[in-house]
Amino acid sequence: MTGDAAMTGGTADLVVDVHAQVGGFDLKSAVRAAPGEILAILGPNGAGKSTLLGAIAGHVRDVTGTIRLGNVELHAPSGLRVPPEHRRVGLLGQRSLLFPHLSVLENIAFGPRAQGVRRADARAQALRLLDEVGLAGFGDRRPSQLSGGQQQRAAIARALAADPGALLLDEPFSGLDAQTAAQARRLIAELRNRRGIPMILVTHDVVDAVVLAERTTVLEDGAVVQEGTTRDVLGHPGSAFVAALAGVNLVTGRADAAGGLVHLGAGGPPLVFPSRPVARAGDELTAAFAPGAVRVRTLDAAATDPALIEWTGTVQSLEPIPGGIRITCVEYPDIAVDCSSSAAVGIGVQPGARLSFALSPADTSVRPAA
Repeated sequence: MTGDAAMTGGTADLVVDVHAQVGGFDLKSAVRAAPGEILAILGPNGAGKSTLLGAIAGHVRDVTGTIRLGNVELHAPSGLRVPPEHRRVGLLGQRSLLFPHLSVLENIAFGPRAQGVRRADARAQALRLLDEVGLAGFGDRRPSQLSGGQQQRAAIARALAADPGALLLDEPFSGLDAQTAAQARRLIAELRNRRGIPMILVTHDVVDAVVLAERTTVLEDGAVVQEGTTRDVLGHPGSAFVAALAGVNLVTGRADAAGGLVHLGAGGPPLVFPSRPVARAGDELTAAFAPGAVRVRTLDAAATDPALIEWTGTVQSLEPIPGGIRITCVEYPDIAVDCSSSAAVGIGVQPGARLSFALSPADTSVRPAA
C-alpha cells in the first residue's frame, strides 16, 4: 500500500510516541488510535493533554520521536517534520474559531480553496458537508447568526473539508449546554462510523469517554499513568483524579497474610477487602467501589454477615446528590457513601449520627497499585 493510500478512507492507524517540551513542561507519551476508533484522553489541568494534540497536529515546535498516520511518517527521529498544513490531521477545539466575516458556506469552503480546489468544487463539497453535519440550509448565514451548537457543527464541517486522515478533538463539548452537547456527541459518533478515521478526544467529562470511546488513556504530569478499555479505566481508576471523575471510591492499603487489602481509617478499625486472585502479603493494593454499593443502616439494624465488609462511623458531612445525599464519616473520610433521600430520612442521617455500613466484596475491585 502506498503512503497516499494508507491515508485515505478509514485505513490508517494514528501512532504517536513523542517527547515534547513547552517552556519548562515535558511530555513523554505514546498513544495509538485505530481506524474508526475514538481514543479518550483524560487528565487534570496541566497534565499535557492539549500539548499532546498540539504535537500531533504539528503546532508544537520542540518535539522528538515518532508520529505516523498509516504508512506516512509525519514526524520522525531522522528529523522529518511534515508541516501542519500537510499532515491531514484535523484539530477541533472548544471554540469554533469560524471567520466572522464569511458565511458558513465560505468558512467550510475556505480550506479546500486554500488547497487549490476550484471555487465551484469547494462550494459543492461545503454543501455536502453542511448536510452531513445537519446544517443544510444554513450556508448563507454568518457565524453570529448560529447558536453555539450550530457553530460547533460548522467547525466540524470545516475540519472535515480538509479531508483529514485523523481528527483531534480538544474539549469540543465543554462550552455547550447539556442537550446541545448530547447532540454534538451523537454527531461525532455518526462521523466516526461513516468516516472510519482515527480520532483522539481530550475531555474532562466522563460522559464523553463513556458514550464515545472504547479505550481511554490517562495523562498526569506529562506521562501516561493508565490506559485500557474505558470500562476498566473508569471502573478501577489508577489515581485519585480519575476516581473523583468517575465517581467511585478508591482506597489503598497493603495485603495481609491472607492476601486481602487492609485499609487503615482515620479513627476506626482497619477494613479488609478480599482480593481475587489472592495478593502476596505486603503488596500495595487499591480497591475501587461505587458509593451507591454501600448499604447504610442504624446501629441496631447492623448486618452481622461475615461475608460482608462492615464498619461503623460517625457522620461528618452530608452533600446533596440527585435523589439523595452523599455521606462521609469521621473514621473513614476517604470513603463516600450514597443514600437515597427516603432511606436517609428513615435511618435518621444527620451530622454526628452513628451508623452502620456494609459492602459486598462482589461490588469491589481489588488490584495491585499502579
